[in-house]
Amino acid sequence: MSDDHDSYYSDDTRSTHSNRSSLDSEAPLIGDEERLVNDLQNSDRQNAKGSSFGAYINVTCLVAGMGVLGLPDALNKGGWLALGLIVMSMIITLYTSIITIKCLYYNGKSRLLSYGEIGQHAFGTFGKYLVEFFHHIILIGVSVLYFILAAKNFNELAQYYFGTDLGITVWTCICATLIGFPFIFTKTLKEVVIISIFGTFATLFCVIAIVVLSFMDWSNIRSSPNPPSHKIFDLSEFPIALATITFSYGGNNVFPHIEESMRKPSHWNRVITAALCTCATMYSLVAFSGYLVYGDKTKSPILEVLPEGLLLTFASLFITIHVLLTIPILMTSFAIETEKHLNITREHNSRTVEFLLRAAFRTFLILVTVGIAITIPFFDDIMSLLGALANCLLVFVLPVLFYLKLFGWERMSLLTLTWNAFVIFVGLVGCVIGSIKATNRLIEDFRNVNVDQ
Repeated sequence: MSDDHDSYYSDDTRSTHSNRSSLDSEAPLIGDEERLVNDLQNSDRQNAKGSSFGAYINVTCLVAGMGVLGLPDALNKGGWLALGLIVMSMIITLYTSIITIKCLYYNGKSRLLSYGEIGQHAFGTFGKYLVEFFHHIILIGVSVLYFILAAKNFNELAQYYFGTDLGITVWTCICATLIGFPFIFTKTLKEVVIISIFGTFATLFCVIAIVVLSFMDWSNIRSSPNPPSHKIFDLSEFPIALATITFSYGGNNVFPHIEESMRKPSHWNRVITAALCTCATMYSLVAFSGYLVYGDKTKSPILEVLPEGLLLTFASLFITIHVLLTIPILMTSFAIETEKHLNITREHNSRTVEFLLRAAFRTFLILVTVGIAITIPFFDDIMSLLGALANCLLVFVLPVLFYLKLFGWERMSLLTLTWNAFVIFVGLVGCVIGSIKATNRLIEDFRNVNVDQ
């Protein structure tokens, strides 16, 4: 960041706090916040054309992803009480999504543009880079996760229909080849609506397939010589269950862009409430039915234990196509931001040199991502680690810290501070203990692989 920008930021911050100090004695905090947000949200929306229903679809598309496949296993880790974590995580995510949007309007003058800018205004350059660091972890980590999922699905479909077992490594390389050319040779890859709609359709179809196939398999599982068992509560595994569930609620770093597109941004609270309730309903159905039927024999992804047939085939195909369409979007988002830092742009290079540098960097990036997916092909534990390490911070902890800093914790009621402290505590427990347990599980996975060999 330039010195001029730093000085501007400092002056603006000082004037902002100065202007707000006069408000502190005039009205309660919540009144100031609501007027502040509503006035600014409705002041400059001539170019915003998105409907509230469109925003609801966008949020649902963004949040309701492939994290749903790991939810029955989350209950297997934490027990039946972990079902309450789905609701609790939804409530916390709803709260942090609302205050994140409030933070965009904190200075009473203009709207901030992104989650990263909120971090910058709260804690300077450190806050901005902290958000970007964990955001980049999610982009690459989810890409790795999707490579693993696509390769597993292709391998199982090939085994079922053709009796061919090429192995996860070969299928991962095939998937990399399929998405490699558009990723390397396309400078930008904008996320189009049709991909979001297809992703939501794939997730919805997957939810229906899991619920239907689980109950179709109920009698077979119950009549088996060794039926599955269930547990009510497992304290030692509760944090990793929380991390897995938190992974399913990611996406708040994109919420500012969705809210910005709304013609009536004052409807944001009802939009995010409806979208997250929709996601929580789907998540609860999958988690409940999957764990009820398969108990301690469930796996992540849940598709691995469902009865084979046409319905499962279509679910696997839809999910695989969805993740293959999503990987280039995630990796291109990471590549574009990184290429700017590396000066791989037309401003610094000729057209030919820029293309060669970009192609070389993106080839290297895809090789690294595929290498990680091949080396660590453990879907459930990677999902838990991403949820613990990045999402618990991005979704739970950081929005609250930014909110307290920008609006002033000293102006808040004891009840508000207590609730915010609880949210931070839950996020930190999921982050720290969940990361430790997910890492230990990965180490155990590697040991088991070595023993099998």
